[in-house]
Amino acid sequence: MSDSKEKKQQEKERSLVWEVTKVALEAGACIGVGALIGAGNFFYKYAVTPKKHDPRTDVGELAVPYVEGRRWMNEHPDREDWLIRSHDGLQLHGNYIPAAEGCHRYAICVHGYADTAESMGVYASVYHDRYGMNVLLPDLRGHGGSEGNYVGYGWDDHFDIVRWIDEILRRDPEAVMILHGISMGAATVMLTTGEKLPSQVKAAVEDAGYTSAIEVCEAVYNSLGDTPVPAALMMQVVRIITRIRAGYDMAQAAPVEAVKHSETPTLFIHGEKDDFVPSEMMPRLYAAANCRKDHLWIPGASHVQSVCCEPDTYWDKVESFMDSVDEGILHG
Repeated sequence: MSDSKEKKQQEKERSLVWEVTKVALEAGACIGVGALIGAGNFFYKYAVTPKKHDPRTDVGELAVPYVEGRRWMNEHPDREDWLIRSHDGLQLHGNYIPAAEGCHRYAICVHGYADTAESMGVYASVYHDRYGMNVLLPDLRGHGGSEGNYVGYGWDDHFDIVRWIDEILRRDPEAVMILHGISMGAATVMLTTGEKLPSQVKAAVEDAGYTSAIEVCEAVYNSLGDTPVPAALMMQVVRIITRIRAGYDMAQAAPVEAVKHSETPTLFIHGEKDDFVPSEMMPRLYAAANCRKDHLWIPGASHVQSVCCEPDTYWDKVESFMDSVDEGILHG
């Protein structure tokens, strides 16, 4: 390790110790600083380090649409690789599948945590095959073919989606677009709509998105069972570690705040049996949204299984919502 790199690493470690010490003192924690840092690093690795999708998890009847969607994207004869640069210099990869020549309608389909763009094949195939749209399936940073070594929980990712929007407009100035995301991709979409977007972005669908990165990580942490560090304290420590190591503040990844500033018509979808991103988060997101909006509950659906449990109900709602915004979005 060079002297400059070693110095930077030492500075990071000193900053981490000092920040965690302050948190421990403020919390009156009896747990030692070293133990807190160790526990925080464990959960950081568990929750903020990118993981590859394991195809062996695609089992059972409800997984069939996702398996078929993955195959649809990967084997599509017209699939193209698109590459752009993020605001902080990462190379980002997207899968683009064009519609018929002359079509200027686009669906940007955004995947969730610990997966890749191919998981959005089940959604993109409908936009492409049924509605004749061009589809772009980006790999979020740290996932699939995109560079990056951390999970952004939608924060840096939403700036990347803005760049993908700009890339489509660069290639096709007549383009009109919709956004459709699931889980962390849904959070990314909501954070994106919180920005001032070009008028060509007509609508958004968020499916199984969370209120904030802190709250969903706390829910995951609590699901681990008997843990030695209280959840609220652990989230403070992980927030510090993430800020130092990944360079962003998890507290900023708060879709529930972003939708307050949204001008993009948004459809909110959630499975009533979702206990990974707790279903009670959707009413809070819906209530906070300051845009034109509608919602859909899917009874019996667990996390991101709504499209599998009731596909007709799902797509009928998407179509009716898009038509209420602008009939030209889906039907040209």
